[in-house]
Amino acid sequence: MYLIKANVVLVVLFVFYQIISAGDTFFKWRRLSLLTVYMLSLLLPTIDLSVLVNETVPLGNILPRMAYNLPEVMVQPTHDNFDWQQLAVWLYTGVALALLLRVFWQVGVVCRLAQRSERATLHGTAVCLLTGDYSPFSFFRWIFVNPVNKTPSQVQQILTHEQTHVAQWHSADALLSQLFVAVFWFNPVAWLMRLQVRNNLEYLADRSVINGGTDKKAYQYHLLAVAYRTNVATITNNFNVLPLKKRIKMMNKQTSNPLARFKYLLFVPLAVALLAMNNTTIRANVQKKVVKTTKTTKKADASNKVYEVCEQMPTFPGGDAALMKYLSENVKYPALAIKAQEQGRVVVSFTVEKDGAISDVKVARSVTPSLDAEAVRVVKAMPKWTPGKQGGQLVRVRYNVPVSFKLN
Repeated sequence: MYLIKANVVLVVLFVFYQIISAGDTFFKWRRLSLLTVYMLSLLLPTIDLSVLVNETVPLGNILPRMAYNLPEVMVQPTHDNFDWQQLAVWLYTGVALALLLRVFWQVGVVCRLAQRSERATLHGTAVCLLTGDYSPFSFFRWIFVNPVNKTPSQVQQILTHEQTHVAQWHSADALLSQLFVAVFWFNPVAWLMRLQVRNNLEYLADRSVINGGTDKKAYQYHLLAVAYRTNVATITNNFNVLPLKKRIKMMNKQTSNPLARFKYLLFVPLAVALLAMNNTTIRANVQKKVVKTTKTTKKADASNKVYEVCEQMPTFPGGDAALMKYLSENVKYPALAIKAQEQGRVVVSFTVEKDGAISDVKVARSVTPSLDAEAVRVVKAMPKWTPGKQGGQLVRVRYNVPVSFKLN
């Protein structure tokens, strides 16, 4: 459930980011916004306000009424069906671990390269000298460059560019985006976010070079000259990161109106709205229970009364034996509960309405969330019953059905 909520938040915030950032040159605000999207995607799903809501609800208002107890149903694990849910979990975990190992391997490659590289000072900057046709890059405090066949002006451009990455800790952003892709690899937005992060970091570094007095056209030609050189690792900040067309377009773009940057503050109300939506369902369910119980208590009209016992009790189609058969055939032992060695007796309470429909299904006695959910699922799916009668009139009747989950 956490992964689902986190991915929903990620998609919503990224779409919003794309809308408000389109066409502007507020690269620092873009960077802050992208980091905010990552942070909120991880944190918002963990904030549960239901505790505050539940503290205001009298316990007696949300407990189920006493009801007629049906015979107990015993459920045990079966091993003849393929566990697709478990396969999905293993697939997700396997891919995530592979991507994480790839990130750590690349970090190791860069660290080994830093240890083995010859050190030098170029234009007052300590660098690690590259050999071969590799693109200049930086990773945290290390700057890697091959000065061979480069003019002093080109070397200075490279150093200014990479010093910006180093000074502003751009490698932390790049590493975070890679880790996020590893965990949320199944979400295309995570990959798009990584691309946005990398491009924006290059926009920031390019602007530092141009603002430092470098001729814009000369710098752009320099970028084109190294466009197809090999990159050591994708976690590094590379001088020639593509697409160059967008970088050149941004360099030539007119600076946006400073007042327009305040549009990024709209992330605050959006985050509040997402937090509210995350807790709306829980709050609504609690309030619904309170209102319904209050109405039941205050209502003097016998037509809405819920009976525990009546003159003619409701019957499941085919009788009690058919009911027990239905429950035993449809309740399945959850795979996650088997893995966690969860077992116990869940009691589900429900009402047979005047038309025989099943309503107000709730857990009267809980064991674990997965076992509770399975018992509730099957009870909600029951076909219509023959309704009960009191004094010749159709009435509503409450039942409890115990479902025992027992491991072999």
